[in-house]
Amino acid sequence: MDLYSMIQNGAHFKVEVTSEDLVTFADRLITKSQETKAMELANNPDEEKWLTAEEAAKMCRVCATTLWSWAKSGYLVPAKMGRQRLFALSDIQKILNDRAKK
Repeated sequence: MDLYSMIQNGAHFKVEVTSEDLVTFADRLITKSQETKAMELANNPDEEKWLTAEEAAKMCRVCATTLWSWAKSGYLVPAKMGRQRLFALSDIQKILNDRAKK
């Protein structure tokens, strides 16, 4: 029985594990998390996807200063979460489609 299975079964225990066991456990948690995220996205296709400023700049092929300028002018307005600016993927796709039409 592996560590993940024991935790799922609600066991309360103290263990001594090897680094190999920890790596295996971490890999299993990451895989489980990715599967859960994929299922959520599949179940909510209309849910907005948000990109960081770096991702948005890369997708639009512009620099961070241009993104800042667009935000200032209202061309591409980010949402703020704490100190981070996030850009809606749908807004970026609209801009890219408008560029392609011109």
